[in-house]
Amino acid sequence: MTVRSSTQQHKPLPNCSAACPVHTDTRGYAEAVSEGDYERALELLLQANPFPSVCGRICHHPCEKECRRKEVDAPVNLRMLKRFVVENTKDYRRERRRRIEPFRGKKVAIIGSGPAGLTAAHDLALLGYHTVVFEQDSRLGGMLAHAIPRYRLPLHALNEDIDDILALGVEAKTGCRVGRDISLEEIRESHDAVVVAIGLSESVTLPIPGSTSEGVLPGITFLWDVANGHPPPLGERVLIIGGGNVAVDAARTARRLGVSRVFLACLESREEMPAWQWEIQEAQEEGIEILNSWGPKAILSRKGKVAGLELKHCTRVFDEKGRFNPQYDEARTMTLDVDQIVMTIGQRADLSCFNERELAMERGRLMCDPHTLSTSEPGVFACGEVMTGPGSAIQAIANGHQAARAVHHYLQTGERLVLPREEISHLGPLPPRVASLARPMPRKDAALSDPQERTRNFSEIESPFNEQQALEEARRCLACAMGAQLESSQACAGCLTCARVCPFGVATVERTAAMPAEECLACGLCAAECPAAGVALKRFGTNQMKKTLREMLASTHASHILRPFVIAYCCLYETTGRQYLQPQSREEIESSGILRVMVPCVGRLSSLDLVEPFELGADCVAVIACKEGACLYPGSEELLQRRVAHAQKFLEEIGLKWASLQYHRTQENAEASWPAIWKEVRRQIAPESGKEAFK
Repeated sequence: MTVRSSTQQHKPLPNCSAACPVHTDTRGYAEAVSEGDYERALELLLQANPFPSVCGRICHHPCEKECRRKEVDAPVNLRMLKRFVVENTKDYRRERRRRIEPFRGKKVAIIGSGPAGLTAAHDLALLGYHTVVFEQDSRLGGMLAHAIPRYRLPLHALNEDIDDILALGVEAKTGCRVGRDISLEEIRESHDAVVVAIGLSESVTLPIPGSTSEGVLPGITFLWDVANGHPPPLGERVLIIGGGNVAVDAARTARRLGVSRVFLACLESREEMPAWQWEIQEAQEEGIEILNSWGPKAILSRKGKVAGLELKHCTRVFDEKGRFNPQYDEARTMTLDVDQIVMTIGQRADLSCFNERELAMERGRLMCDPHTLSTSEPGVFACGEVMTGPGSAIQAIANGHQAARAVHHYLQTGERLVLPREEISHLGPLPPRVASLARPMPRKDAALSDPQERTRNFSEIESPFNEQQALEEARRCLACAMGAQLESSQACAGCLTCARVCPFGVATVERTAAMPAEECLACGLCAAECPAAGVALKRFGTNQMKKTLREMLASTHASHILRPFVIAYCCLYETTGRQYLQPQSREEIESSGILRVMVPCVGRLSSLDLVEPFELGADCVAVIACKEGACLYPGSEELLQRRVAHAQKFLEEIGLKWASLQYHRTQENAEASWPAIWKEVRRQIAPESGKEAFK
């Protein structure tokens, strides 16, 4: 029996999150990185994706393709930020691991341990099921472990993710092939549900003359053998047939095995090649010779061994309807002398572990319903590439989440669940008018090792971000949909202040103020300037500063704080390391007499923010802005200085002559400037001996 579910509705998401197959809170983890809270960033990653180490290296990052920052200069490098997070939270990640004791009394088998199968295992373990993974190889990970070259994905990164999953209590039976060591029938008898996630582990070959010659290698087998330390002997000239990512991986792998000339022949033009464009570029840098618009006609052999390949020119790959239907100019041919040929024209599942009495199959494909992930047998589900066809790791992870959901529903109700059709609404592109006013910030790209050096071995070719690079890149995020909002229409007098100060021309007033979420860049100037304090930022609690200060001071002893006591507002965006972004200890505050408050742009501070610290016992408030001309938001410095001047006058008028409110700017290096500024601030203060020390 099947139960139907309505279309799933969502509030508009940032474009990056909407484009991610698992809808990772990309905006959230970029913000967490910018604030030095790498542990919170990791938590956000793991909420959506149990393979952040893998995706930090090999994800094709569809999130970046849709990043609205590209309308200003270039997308935020979200993949590299993900990698930075996982590489800088390893101890925290291991400490947070916990075992989930099965509490539902039901058992689920996962056949296959690729990203889809392990994601399903991860989710089902969290749901309280005893989950068992059957893997025919000695190592978990599927294609991630056995076909992705080590220069792209080192085993230690994959193992970090897998260890997280196993720590939940997932049981792994490696070296156990279904159909040989145990049958599907036996698994079904001892489990309440089964998920088939065996992937596409076999290469498709071409039925052309000479295809059975010695030296013709299937692409997946070739990569599998190399990854497992059993590379085949290769000659001086190797040709790869295919234009996808597997083909490029095979070509680059052959280059690293010492092959002097590696050719890659594909039907597609350079623009049509399905491999990721950066992979193609890196391959060309490494000396791979790409022959676009050429297809194989016949494999030439000598004494049964490969001697060359005859190619024919491909004039068209797809027909008018976009279907794969290659056309050739049979009169235009060329011949290449080569020693080996690696075929990477497609993949298929190895279904020999099942028979047709156990599961329905048709023309070598497992029959399953894409809407319910159900196979022909009740309680047996499928997920990953065995069901969807070739795809990316993050797409397999998304499908693994769906499989766990379908299994959970079945085990709780006995019914099949029609998975809801997602209709993800997003913000759309950043309006050109707004984009033209945003300050450009150069993108930080990954540093690659020299092509001649990196082809000598299988060492990882990409260097991770250092902390300064990660902080600077994270701060390029526009915080889409986390900008200003009117807290109450009753608080708005229609004074036009917000419209007047908005540097991007976003705020408008028609009876009451409006700041469209799809346009606002979260500068916070309208919130700081609103005379009724009726505007607040979603991203930064502009109306919560007093509460924040109380919380920061809660553990201190007023009588122990060194006088004069300074509350210093510092621009968060200038820091180059998290040491200044971490909460201060009680001892540090008391012994230094300085409470450091990191603010994402001090231009967001309102007049109340400037004077309320004196209620909490401060002798001085020091506002330390970034160096001249460095602020992200046009006009912010002038407005802030005006608010400081007004606050200084207010303090004088109410008789707080002792209260010192100072405005400073950093020089070239913010973190080096701050101690000197604090020293100067303290030098200028002469607190009255009779002033109440702390309230």
